[in-house]
Amino acid sequence: MTPLNNDDASNPTLRDLASEIGYVQIYWGFLESAMLAQLQAAGVQVAKGPIISRWRIHMQKQLSSKADLAVTASHLNAVEEVAAPRNLLAHGIQSVTADPWEKGSAVVVCAATDGSVHRLTVEMIRSLSEEIDRVRRLITGQIAGL
Repeated sequence: MTPLNNDDASNPTLRDLASEIGYVQIYWGFLESAMLAQLQAAGVQVAKGPIISRWRIHMQKQLSSKADLAVTASHLNAVEEVAAPRNLLAHGIQSVTADPWEKGSAVVVCAATDGSVHRLTVEMIRSLSEEIDRVRRLITGQIAGL
């Protein structure tokens, strides 16, 4: 039997890909917690329904009454930009592949609600979790605007 060459098996495995998808969901949960905290601080009741929907409505109301419209708009836009690919991973996975002996094979294929199909690589998914965390820090004021 020939031992495996570590260089040959250095690409992401299915477990690595699943971990990256999990990180996206964890960071999304942190983002939703930040949204919920903002809603609660504003006195908005969130009894049922998606937190993001309530947060969007609240922020859109802020657009019509808040002095700093650019900040509110940038927060809304930042959340929308990460929500779309996150929703693909949360609700639209059709297939997942990862062959550690084949470069570039770690991919998730997702279908959007409009029927379009999207191919997300492990690198794209990793970047998404980092971007979701950046958006959380943005809306909570931990980092400066976009």
